[in-house]
Amino acid sequence: MNRKQFLLTLAATVTAATMLACGAGAGDTSSSVSGGDAKSVEAAPEPTTAVGKVGQTITLSSELLGDKTAVEVTVTNPKQHTKEPGSFGSKPEKGVFLVLDVTVVCKQGTYHANPYNFKFVAKDGTVFEGAFTIGFKPGLDATDLATGQKTAGKIVFDVSKAALTGGRVQIDGVGLDSDKPAAYWTL
Repeated sequence: MNRKQFLLTLAATVTAATMLACGAGAGDTSSSVSGGDAKSVEAAPEPTTAVGKVGQTITLSSELLGDKTAVEVTVTNPKQHTKEPGSFGSKPEKGVFLVLDVTVVCKQGTYHANPYNFKFVAKDGTVFEGAFTIGFKPGLDATDLATGQKTAGKIVFDVSKAALTGGRVQIDGVGLDSDKPAAYWTL
């Protein structure tokens, strides 16, 4: 690589790093809550983690290098089960199956809806991943959504009864924040 190519590469790298550092498409997820009896929480320029009650709609949004994503997620209808439906239904290993209905609406951009975007977090911080079950139908399927598209289905967690008190459902962020909590619903 000659000196000119090196300088052009360096300039491009510095420009991209500066844009990301200044928030010009940093890709951070922000969230806001609407519906129910709680006041709406406005999304801030820096990442926020909204907390709503089950039944409220939480909006996740992200912008990365000019690509905007906005998705509305609603978690409703929490029910506890001591056995999976059907004649061959399994029993929960930890105590109860917590089953919730989820609706995901892509308002802008694209979004990968997935039951594994959700976790259950007990008051003491214990995290429960989604349970593999086939009896709670329809399940939330992993699918790619474009602007104006939506999907819905059930998510299931195998949790201890004690974890339900003060527990909450977590959804992961959008884009680069897909490994970070973006919002929570309290039971």
